[in-house]
Amino acid sequence: MHAEAVAAWAQWVTAAIAGGAVWFARGQVREARETRERVAAPNVVAYIDANPKNWQWFDLVVKNFGQTPAYNVRLKLPPLPVRPYQNLITAETVTHLAIPDAIAVLAPGQEWRTLWDTLIDRENPQGEQSSFVGSVTFDESMIGGKRHHGNPISLDTNMFLDTMRFAEDDTPKTIADNIAAIASILHNYTSIHDGIWVYTVPGDKERQHIDAEAAQRAARVKAARDHINRGLYGGSAGSTGPASQ
Repeated sequence: MHAEAVAAWAQWVTAAIAGGAVWFARGQVREARETRERVAAPNVVAYIDANPKNWQWFDLVVKNFGQTPAYNVRLKLPPLPVRPYQNLITAETVTHLAIPDAIAVLAPGQEWRTLWDTLIDRENPQGEQSSFVGSVTFDESMIGGKRHHGNPISLDTNMFLDTMRFAEDDTPKTIADNIAAIASILHNYTSIHDGIWVYTVPGDKERQHIDAEAAQRAARVKAARDHINRGLYGGSAGSTGPASQ
């Protein structure tokens, strides 16, 4: 009886371990499947970014960071103010950013971008609203796809305040070339009056003064050459060779 009880308990323990292994394996499979679905699913995000052509402006960007297309992308945002300007087609005054009601599809890595506002005008905000919140929704497929809710949108234009950035041409070589050009210009200054001078007269008068000095120097050189020729050859003032016999 004792041996039979031990064998029964062993069977129950084996069955429990097997059941636990099956339960754990099913959990792992489910988690792996959910992970694959999350990785493969579209992931649309709306944010503000510096304009790629001029970083002193910023854009509103809607981008799909997922690995599959996103369909029927919709933004829910309050009106986004812009600097008032006149529409060249309708002649209407525009005061808010135009946002499409829906974007039909965004491929993986594709973005929709529009110019929003200038950082220069927002450098010293005068009670302007700078924070805007909302949400973005989208479908995984064109027909009967799973609807995504809850990707939040939080836009804050103050994120660009007091930021610095290199211009595209501010490479070490470009900087070195610019410094060399400045040094060359400063070196050329020494050819006039042996250094850098500050003129208190108009530029035209100074140029006339420089031309007059150059003419005087040329006249003095010519007079000295003529004097030497007369002494050497006994010729006239304009003679450049030996005097005739």
